[in-house]
Amino acid sequence: MLVELLSRLVVLAPVWPALGAVVIALLFLKPGHHPSERTTANIATAAIWLSLVSALAGVVCRLVAGNLDLRLGYWYAAFEYNFPLVMLVDGLAVAMSTFIAVMLLATARFSVTYLHREPGFVRFFLLMLFFGAGMQLMVLAGSVELLFIGWEIVGITSVLLVGFFHERHGPVQAAIRVLVTYRICDIGLLLAGVRLHHWLGTTVWVDVFNAAAAPVVHTSTAVALGFAFAAMGKSAQFPMGGWLPRAMEGPTASSAVFYGSLSVHAGVFLLLRAAPLFEHSPLARVALILIGTVTAFMAALSGQASADAKSAVAYATATQVGLMFVEVGLGFYTLAIIHLISHATLRYYQFLRTPSALHDALRRQAMLGRTEQDEAAARWEEVALVRRRWLYRLAHERFAVETMLDRWITRPIMAFSRSLARLENRFLALHEKTQPPIGPELSRPLPAATKEVTS
Repeated sequence: MLVELLSRLVVLAPVWPALGAVVIALLFLKPGHHPSERTTANIATAAIWLSLVSALAGVVCRLVAGNLDLRLGYWYAAFEYNFPLVMLVDGLAVAMSTFIAVMLLATARFSVTYLHREPGFVRFFLLMLFFGAGMQLMVLAGSVELLFIGWEIVGITSVLLVGFFHERHGPVQAAIRVLVTYRICDIGLLLAGVRLHHWLGTTVWVDVFNAAAAPVVHTSTAVALGFAFAAMGKSAQFPMGGWLPRAMEGPTASSAVFYGSLSVHAGVFLLLRAAPLFEHSPLARVALILIGTVTAFMAALSGQASADAKSAVAYATATQVGLMFVEVGLGFYTLAIIHLISHATLRYYQFLRTPSALHDALRRQAMLGRTEQDEAAARWEEVALVRRRWLYRLAHERFAVETMLDRWITRPIMAFSRSLARLENRFLALHEKTQPPIGPELSRPLPAATKEVTS
């Protein structure tokens, strides 16, 4: 009886933030009335507290009954295809769910003061609540379809918060860059889900893991590489990581909770969730190790050459997430989980502290006579002069990854698209010319007898 009650409460973890966002949105329906900052903050805080209670119920449920596969019915069924509504309560899910709720609570408390009298105060809390609902759904999802829904909610709220100050050109351009990167890499998650349906006839994680005990190696590799490609985009890994420094255009609170603690680690969570598939795919594991190593090396050097605090923290985040990719590729899953939570907590604090970073740096300089910039310069001096100039220029230019992507991928695709557009216009023009003109007999009035028969 206790386990059943707790399991029902766990299912509500993603519901409470979504319900809070709906309540705030309904307050706008009253003509001439907008919810006050206090009302908005109280509703959001209450919703997140309820989500935390549900997450803690999941912890108790996990300790009492072990892993649970909660089948709640079907949210779509047609012929032999069906998409079950299923939640998976295991150690990874409850740890992430509790951590998400705690981070959102801290963000809500910080944002009440930080965004006071900001025109987008209510909009920020709406997006934060929808983001919380998406994250909770993603980590508790028992199937790829539900995870994909949460994944997309997290993506769209991330984009909207990057472009939060939409009256300026920079945030809008950065949001578009994030959106395009997400949409391209989400193809990997979508194709992996479709491939699982064709391979096993299901995307429920428990059924997939049981069936993957004796997998077809090529199919398992294809699915694992699809998950890896999706994780690359969400976690800003090489060569898709150019959007992360641009995402700092949003408010500090969103930078902290999205790109410091939660959203940027969603790709690592996906890899950990699909870890049994990677166990049977040596090629996918090698790919994770290579991607994480290259990202860690390049992001570490770019962070050393970064000119502002937020970008430096962003590159440091990409570096550590790259190391998590390596840990997953090597099979150190417990270490990756601990690394994820501890690193997310640290980066969250650092992002919240970035507005005061300059003041703190000047204070340390006055007290010690030496700054972190001096120490970084000393490290660069240890490299030979010729190599130092070459390496520093590459780090400052972010290793020209975005330039190469624009030259070898974006421009050819755009040129091909323009060629297709011209070909389509020519075909339509030729089609119009070959159509027979309307004859004069069609425009003449009908005879009287015909009119009578017609009437």
